[in-house]
Amino acid sequence: MKNTAGYLKVGALSVILLFSISACSKKTSQSTTTGATYATKKSNLGFKPYDDQALPNPPGMVFVQGGRTILGSYEQDLYGSRDNVERTVTVNSFWMDETEVTNKDWREYVHYQYNPQDLPLPKNIEIEDPNSKDNENAADPILPFIPDLQGPTHSKSNPKMMVDIIPNDAVWTSNFSFNDVYAENYYSNPGFNDYPVVGVTWRQVVDYSKWRTDFVNLKQIFEMDFEELPLTFQEEFIVVNETSGDYELGIGGQVIGDNNGDKQLISVEDFDDFQQEVVEFMNEEVNKRQFIERGIYLPQFRLPNEAEWEYAAKATIGTVYLDENEEYGRIYPWDGRSTRNPFGKKRGEHLANFKRGRGDYAGIAGNVNNDASVIPEPVGEREPNDFNLFNMAGNVSEWVFDTYRPLSYGDFDDLNPVRKDGTGDSEKDYGWESSQVRDSVSFNPQLEYRSLVNDRSKVYKGGSWKDVAYWMAPGTRRFLDMDRATSTIGFRCAMISIGSRQLDQSNGIISRVFGRK
Repeated sequence: MKNTAGYLKVGALSVILLFSISACSKKTSQSTTTGATYATKKSNLGFKPYDDQALPNPPGMVFVQGGRTILGSYEQDLYGSRDNVERTVTVNSFWMDETEVTNKDWREYVHYQYNPQDLPLPKNIEIEDPNSKDNENAADPILPFIPDLQGPTHSKSNPKMMVDIIPNDAVWTSNFSFNDVYAENYYSNPGFNDYPVVGVTWRQVVDYSKWRTDFVNLKQIFEMDFEELPLTFQEEFIVVNETSGDYELGIGGQVIGDNNGDKQLISVEDFDDFQQEVVEFMNEEVNKRQFIERGIYLPQFRLPNEAEWEYAAKATIGTVYLDENEEYGRIYPWDGRSTRNPFGKKRGEHLANFKRGRGDYAGIAGNVNNDASVIPEPVGEREPNDFNLFNMAGNVSEWVFDTYRPLSYGDFDDLNPVRKDGTGDSEKDYGWESSQVRDSVSFNPQLEYRSLVNDRSKVYKGGSWKDVAYWMAPGTRRFLDMDRATSTIGFRCAMISIGSRQLDQSNGIISRVFGRK
């Protein structure tokens, strides 16, 4: 795979540097439009322009610098679908998970659906610990917290049952194969920790993304000094001890747990309820805006839309000359028309985990090209593309946000294109009266023609361990009902990029040149 730094010219770097410098305005203590002095943290009156540098980078993600690109399939249209015709669009900068979300990541999600997260708290606040030495000899010892896994999750706004949030192990079973061992082990066994999670529906993935947003932002809020949080938050959840002056946790201004004079002791159950109250509070639009204005609330984790995913997969930053003409397009997320590595010590090795031919998932045993990956393999095992994203072809296909329509490219805007629903191409034209039922079987008494395309049809991209090379081309696209799952589809999350100051983090090129860390 080519080193993208080899394509960058001094002139291009100069333009980027000038852009970066011009984008950084000087901080002043006075408004340039009214002449009013900005308020400080200690000011009683006045407007406070909060510092945007406080916004952290989203964990596990890499920055993808946006720009002009040609979306669509460069590969021969073997199916004659013509559902992704080439067109020029511009995609905004965004963040994307470096790898596919793994089994370990998903089990973490399931754990925190029934348990509170460990938040940074002042030293005077303790959560009951049944394993402490003091509890061993206590007259009335604290009992371990055992979540009710048979009951609903602890979310107040979106409670689920366990069966609703775990992957569907049945995707591995078949009457004509002996893959049942994966049904028992693939998701649950620690040996598969770093393998991409599969058996998850589009709807489950959307719920995961919402939880991840809440989790990261809750952690971010409690890492702040309490006095820097919005006053409405402080009044609702923070109580100042009149005797010691220490901060204590409360709900509605009322202290939770017990206070023995020195410490506030909170049970795990009460701490869990407290966190859910905070999550509900911070997701109310008026309250959320206050956190966003202070630069302490990350935008939502979400599924990338199809344009973002395809743009990130092609990663043509390594093929662009100074005059913005591309040397060539890419059929795959790497250079060349072959699925094998043409460079270096790994020359000849396959660059993705895919099905090489009928019945051939891994190659012949003992051969240098046998990778033993007859099913998905651990994420990050292959070379990343020029955006430093791993497994953008093969391993597992990935859900994206878009609703599927065969001729979407004709309706898209050319700036950040996306199809959110069936606008302009109603599902009624495909034989559906309504798709507002879980199993996608709509009311159709006349038994008229009905295709598989409706408002519940969601796009997935990228090709999988079970697909031939054709489907690994980023421009190819398929679809599945939002409540269906397979052993070949996983996902990764994306997030909008705020402003342009993160330009120097794009796959490390600018950082290496200018010595930034």
